[in-house]
Amino acid sequence: MQNAPEDDDEDIFEDEEVPEEDQFGRIVYLQKCQELGISPVSQILKFLESEEMHITHYGLGLKGTLALVEALKINQMITILRLTNNNIPDEGIRCLADCLLDNKLITELDLSGNKLASPGCKALANLLATRGNILKSVNLSRMKLSDKDTVGVANAIENNSSLKTLDMSNNELGEKAAIALGSMLQVNICLTDLNLSWNKLRPKGVAHIAEGLRPNLTLQVLGLAWCGLQDPGAIAMGTTFKTNQGLVDVDLCGNQITTEGAKALATGISTSTSLAAVALDNNDIREEGGQALLKAVENNKGLVVCRIDNTNTSYELRTTIDAILAPRLAAQKAHHIVL
Repeated sequence: MQNAPEDDDEDIFEDEEVPEEDQFGRIVYLQKCQELGISPVSQILKFLESEEMHITHYGLGLKGTLALVEALKINQMITILRLTNNNIPDEGIRCLADCLLDNKLITELDLSGNKLASPGCKALANLLATRGNILKSVNLSRMKLSDKDTVGVANAIENNSSLKTLDMSNNELGEKAAIALGSMLQVNICLTDLNLSWNKLRPKGVAHIAEGLRPNLTLQVLGLAWCGLQDPGAIAMGTTFKTNQGLVDVDLCGNQITTEGAKALATGISTSTSLAAVALDNNDIREEGGQALLKAVENNKGLVVCRIDNTNTSYELRTTIDAILAPRLAAQKAHHIVL
């Protein structure tokens, strides 16, 4: 019997999506590390054979990220990729985002604590806007994400049909980002959890978010803690609570909200058909604002959590609210409903 022609052997090899001997990408990772002159990370080699990769605080930098990208191009296991605080520069983020364009496995991506600039943002926006993208959760917190660069990311999410959770907390988002995010919320029908806490949204920015939320039916969890809402922002959110039928859990802690803002929020909370939890800790709402919230708690039977610690309200008022909510929360837990 004659041996098959050499060209036929090459064709057979090319038809295979992943060489059998390196289906996890370990070999190409080691080769890339050698090429770049860096030591392989043992944890990466370990996690390449798992569904979840948790590489945090390893200082991968650019070269370490490029080596990992080579492995991810052929890896057929990883569905969750967490690379928190690895000193990954913007170029590394861009290369990773480009790599994920062809990935049909990874559904959760955590890049928090790394550096993101315009080129990386554009690559991420392109990834999120790509038809067929399967990412369900993206964490971009603590990445020095700018107000301007966020616009492109927000625009990309408008028609995204897979992303459920987006964390953009602890960045430099301002009014421009808020305008884009507000527009996104008006049309997106997939996102359920959005964390914008610890940004510079301030009253004008929050007003755009609030406006975008009024017709939105899908977003359930919203983080706006420490965003400088002040009373105007609280009033805007209170108006949104009256009409929005999707929000379930909202965090408004540390926003310089006083009695006026608390009253406006209470009016909205009182008539909301969806809200179950509201956090207002570290606001100067005082006793008068607390009393308005007490009435809202009494009126809205669907509310199970209303936090007002460190708000210059009396202990008696807070314990009264807790006493009303405790049986509701217990009943909810008994039915295995988790906020």
